[in-house]
This record gives sequence, structure tokens and C-alpha cells, in this order.
Amino acid sequence: MKAITTLVLLGLAGTASAQQPAVQNGKVETRKPAALDREISTIAATAKTEPVWVGWRVPVVDGERAGCSTWVDDSYYFRGQVLDYSTLGSTVATTGRPQPTTPPTGPLAIEGGTGLVVLVRLIDGRGERVNRIADDCPIDAGGRTIYWFDAVTPAESLRVLDSYTREDAFERLSMNARRSLTQSALEAIAYHRDPGAKAILDRIATGTSELRSRAISLLGSRRGAHGFATLTKLLQTERQSNARVELVNAIGTTRESETLSTLRGLLKDPNAKLRAAAVYPFAIRGQQAVVPEVNASNN
Repeated sequence: MKAITTLVLLGLAGTASAQQPAVQNGKVETRKPAALDREISTIAATAKTEPVWVGWRVPVVDGERAGCSTWVDDSYYFRGQVLDYSTLGSTVATTGRPQPTTPPTGPLAIEGGTGLVVLVRLIDGRGERVNRIADDCPIDAGGRTIYWFDAVTPAESLRVLDSYTREDAFERLSMNARRSLTQSALEAIAYHRDPGAKAILDRIATGTSELRSRAISLLGSRRGAHGFATLTKLLQTERQSNARVELVNAIGTTRESETLSTLRGLLKDPNAKLRAAAVYPFAIRGQQAVVPEVNASNN
């Protein structure tokens, strides 16, 4: 029988394991699934009318943090992820804010925020929302149950998230809900350190789905040298004008040593829209040293 540890957290408390974020206002059940996709399907089958969440941790791509929201003023402090505002009642109704959290005290963990936490909301027997946060980001569960999975491999995580990018697999969701689910799943994929994330982004960026534009953007902003190489290769073969501009915009977000020279070469492109897409990131990257070239490109 699977061991289940249940923690009812009335306030912000320490994590139940080294990988589990701090949770307030919710119930956490910790499990070690034999197969992540099957475990999620089993739990989803029980989530008919009331939503539950599942979550796990994987290594985040080098140089990135997965994010965490913060609200601070003279009398209020909250840092964390609110899973469900609709259940927070009068606190949010009167203030527009979740229940305050206690500001951190004492020494901070050196490795805090170096992991990616993936959270999936399950309702009506299926996944319908994906969130991603840093592993040191507290969670306000809004009174919901979170099933926390230990020892999830990046490959398992990517397989589950990739299934949420398949637009034809969620026909029961509205168009907006389906778009939100597929895009947020793809963004979570882009934050995975595992090389499998690059393969998924490449597949979608070279395909014809509605996610193609987002995959191109994420390759530029999140995938370093690999993203830069993929985008420049696509630019060499792409002939459609708007798609080329989209690729240049993504190349402009890369931070590789070759980014500046690649953008420089595009300043003389016959396509005026493409030149315009290249000149701004070129000026930002090159700063004062490239001002003469920027001025020349406008003549």
C-alpha cells in the first residue's frame, strides 16, 4: 500500500521534505508515484466537482528562476503563489489580497529558488491549469488539497506537460481555457533543465500548431545556445515574411556572444520589417558603440 503523509497546515510552516514548498491554508498529501501520468489520472478521476492540485519539483534551466509573486507595503507582506482566489473569502473580497505571510527571518538558504515547481489543477476528471513557481516560493492553497509527488524525474515531468500541449486532447475545455493550458504547459517545459525540453520546443517551433510562436519565443528567451542555434537555422530556411520577423524578434532576446553579429547582418536585409525588428535589440546589445550603425540603418 502506498504510504501517504497528510499535513494540515493552518499557517505558513516548514516544508514536509527538502523539495516541497511551504504551504499555508491547505492540505498536503505527499506521495512517491510509481508512474507520474497514471498517478495524476487516478487523482483526477476523484476530482469531479471540487478541484485539487498536484505538484512536483525538477531542476530548473541554468540561469533562470521560475518566479514568485510579492506584495509589500507599510503594513502588509505576502510572497508566494495563490492557487485559488475564489476560496479565500472575505480577506480577498475586502482587500484584494491573500492572507498575509510572515516575512522570512534568519539566514536564507543558499540553494533556495534553484528548482522548478510544477503545479497542475485537476477538475472534472482532467487537468485544466498549469502553474510554475520557484521551489522557495510559498503557496497559499486557498483551502484546496495539494498532492505533492516526491522523486519525479524530469523525463516524467516533461511527458506529462507535453501531453497538455496537444491542442486536440482537450476538446471539452473552452477555447480560452485550452489556449491558457497549452501555453502555460509549454512555458513550464521551457524552464526544465533536462535536454528533453529542447526537443519538445524544437518540435513545436518547426511545426504548424498554434503554439509555434510561443515555442519560438521561449527558445530565444530560455534555452541559451541551443535556442540561438535553432532560431538562426530556422531563419535561414524560412521564406514567409511575418514568420521571419518573428524569428528575428526571438533572436533579439538571446544572450549569446554571436547575437550582436547576427543582428548586425540583418540590418541590411531587403525586408524593411525585418530590419526594423533587428535594429532595436541590436542597439540594446551594442549600446553606445553601435549608434553610428543604427543611424546608418535608418537612412
